[in-house]
Amino acid sequence: MYMGTSVPLTICASNERNLGAEIAIGSNRLSLNYQLTNVYWMVIIDRSDLSVKANFHFTNNADVPTELNPYLNNSQYILILATQVLGSNNLPTGAFYKFLMGEGAGLQLVRLEQIFEAFNCGSWGSMSYAYAAILGDPNTTGFESSTVQDSANFLTLQLQPFEVDGKTMYTLTTLTA
Repeated sequence: MYMGTSVPLTICASNERNLGAEIAIGSNRLSLNYQLTNVYWMVIIDRSDLSVKANFHFTNNADVPTELNPYLNNSQYILILATQVLGSNNLPTGAFYKFLMGEGAGLQLVRLEQIFEAFNCGSWGSMSYAYAAILGDPNTTGFESSTVQDSANFLTLQLQPFEVDGKTMYTLTTLTA
């Protein structure tokens, strides 16, 4: 059952040094240290109250970060991912790639992979990728955006409250006017 006012979710993935990645959940604004480069940043939020449960960054592009373990396969949580000055040679591979695809990533991630495969890492330098999904819910797809040439890309969504078994839960939705 629809419950009322949605909460804006805006994710900025940075593709330029001195421009940090940011996440805004309503008026709660989170920032990643702009001096970090070639990193992934994950934030986990609770769908019932939009509180931040985990906030960490990492550089390993092949493995699913162990910090995610408490939240995996649990649709109580939303995963938010933003990259910051990500080298094209550090795009997701292996278990990390499979995890993202299994959680609903798709066209934008595949697009970046194709650009890297076609032109290698020296041609374009860095890329940026933003992604949000409900963890462990095979019935939903994720939301994503990416860029190669622009300084940053923005993923703009809404967190829509619904009542489920007498409890408020937020779900990801596209922007509406």
